[in-house]
Amino acid sequence: MILASNDFATALFMLAVEEDKLDEIYGDLLKVKDAFRENPDYAVLLNSPSLPKHERTKLINAAFYGSIGEYTLNFLKVMCEHNKITEIYECIKVFSALRKQAENRVTAKVYSAVPLSDEQLEKLKEKLHKKLSSEVKLKTVIDENMLGGIKIEFEDKVIDGSVRKQLHDIKEVISG
Repeated sequence: MILASNDFATALFMLAVEEDKLDEIYGDLLKVKDAFRENPDYAVLLNSPSLPKHERTKLINAAFYGSIGEYTLNFLKVMCEHNKITEIYECIKVFSALRKQAENRVTAKVYSAVPLSDEQLEKLKEKLHKKLSSEVKLKTVIDENMLGGIKIEFEDKVIDGSVRKQLHDIKEVISG
């Protein structure tokens, strides 16, 4: 059976919840992410078939022992043993999404042509909260290519209330 990065991240997440170490492990993963970003060739080295697996785990120990918890350290070793360490960013992304879901939080990107007022953002946040039954965090993005209106992206969904979308819909009706 071939394990995907989602499987590794899900297993770590389940362990983190079971052991009540969700925040600790998430913090560890952010440290690991920073370390790999600072040394991009490190993941390639740890995934190299020419390097025996026991040497890879020694390198993991040398780099992270004492700075991250035991569960996260063992997680990295298991990923090395399965030649999946280059998928660490995807694992962290999946773990983060699972964490947000567990905490009932949604981050929504709000695209607009001009900055929205605090009042507009608060109203939007309230409406999304009611619609999603989740705590909503808004991330605003100014898109100067938009004609007007807003577009909201969250999870795998898009609510497009942009003028461009409305014009496209009108064109479809007229052409239809």
